[in-house]
Amino acid sequence: MKKILLLALIAFVAAPSFAAVDTWFNTNPYKKYDESINLEKVFSDTYDKDGIKIEKNMFKFKYSYKEGNPYEYIITNNTEKDLFLKGVDSEYHANKNITRKSHWTRVNARYLKYWQAYIPFVAEYNGIRGDMEKTPYLYDFPKNYNLKPGDTIRILATGLDMDKVQSVTFIFNDNEDELHITF
Repeated sequence: MKKILLLALIAFVAAPSFAAVDTWFNTNPYKKYDESINLEKVFSDTYDKDGIKIEKNMFKFKYSYKEGNPYEYIITNNTEKDLFLKGVDSEYHANKNITRKSHWTRVNARYLKYWQAYIPFVAEYNGIRGDMEKTPYLYDFPKNYNLKPGDTIRILATGLDMDKVQSVTFIFNDNEDELHITF
């Protein structure tokens, strides 16, 4: 029995430490998401400069509203040459960024602060629906993605700051020059 408890303790303590490192154990690579978003949009903004158009939409979860805000970033290459997205950097998003930092363990830990997490059947019902709702928003940010002229990439993310609209930094590589766009 002591061995089982010790193993459970090690697993509980070690899990957050793996969240910041790319290992075979904790990778959730970027996936293209083509389905429509059926959430309430609370904010929208557009960046359009030098042929790069970025549209930022912030939504509100129906079931996972206590765990973060979902974001959608749509990047369109309106230049006449290929655009290489080296990666995305963020301060406080659940998604793993180019610096290999992630805050995904905080998403689930937040749910434990509320009384619904401790009521049988209510926790399972809300947890399952919330997990299905937030899953597309927890994939890693894309790395080393090439955009041809006219191509578009759609990135979904979970921002953990509930009180303000968050920004991310897109890092583009253009003939050995790095272009950082914070939006």
